[in-house]
Amino acid sequence: MTIRQDFRGGVNVVRRRGDVVHRPASPAAPAIHRLLRHLRDHGFHGAPEPCGLDSDSNEVLTFVDGEVPETLTPHLRTRALVTTAAALLRALHDAGATFRPRPDDSWLLPARQPAEVMCHGDAAPYNCVVRNGAAVAFIDFDAAHPGPRVWDIAYAGYRFAPLQAPSNPESFGNPTEQGRRLADFCHAYGPQVGAEVIDVVPDRLQALIDFIREQASRGNEAFQQHIADGHTDLYEGYSQGTAETGNRR
Repeated sequence: MTIRQDFRGGVNVVRRRGDVVHRPASPAAPAIHRLLRHLRDHGFHGAPEPCGLDSDSNEVLTFVDGEVPETLTPHLRTRALVTTAAALLRALHDAGATFRPRPDDSWLLPARQPAEVMCHGDAAPYNCVVRNGAAVAFIDFDAAHPGPRVWDIAYAGYRFAPLQAPSNPESFGNPTEQGRRLADFCHAYGPQVGAEVIDVVPDRLQALIDFIREQASRGNEAFQQHIADGHTDLYEGYSQGTAETGNRR
């Protein structure tokens, strides 16, 4: 079984073979596999388990059964999904807080200070496994990196609330309703997060814009296509503070 998935950093071909999946290994794969083993050893089972590399140097991970929504379709626009995703992210952060990166670890995204936890880096519906309306696992840890909790929470909240303009096909709800869902997300995450999240979202998106443009300038065709498709324009509208006028994603 072959599944094509867009991981917001390029298009990977993911092949499922029984209870495992084979996917191209990034330079960060050794560090990510150590992180995934650490998470499991510390009681977090909401992530794939690494099984090494295959003969073609693809990484092999256990398959996590469930729905992985590309967008939040009507049946997933629920408080239950928002709150379970937040609780899942909290559990991931808590389990990864004692992980110790090595000086030679190669992370796709740069470490950010204070490095309180291991950020997933792309915690969003398209990287979330859902069963019976609840978030049960995050997949695709390619963007994992050390950073502050709020850095990861800001992007996850942005995606799960979601903070998007009515003109965006993925948008739903008015700004008040979106704000309420973001508050639900933060409350479900628990202590160590509050109203500061909304202030971090523009910085988080600006960092994403900068990363996409840097990769595109290096000739990465996937990121060049993201720019051509207008992704950075949408992110930039929010990061520059135009969210209140409806230019949001």
